[in-house]
Amino acid sequence: MKIDPTTATALNELLRELASELDLHYDDDAFHAIEPTINAMKRAAKLVTDAGYTAPDSYQHIVRRFERNVHPNR
Repeated sequence: MKIDPTTATALNELLRELASELDLHYDDDAFHAIEPTINAMKRAAKLVTDAGYTAPDSYQHIVRRFERNVHPNR
């Protein structure tokens, strides 16, 4: 899917802000509760990366943290 730079920027801003809030407000043992949110963020980030843009570092950090705590054996 092709997205324009304005849309990519807006999605990245949302991903950055949401990732920062999740990182701040959720302890590792509560990450199971945010799985639907992480999955929605992954879909948005895929739109961004498939269009040739880079997802924000804060998004990548929260996904790594989520995977480490929810799916440690993957």
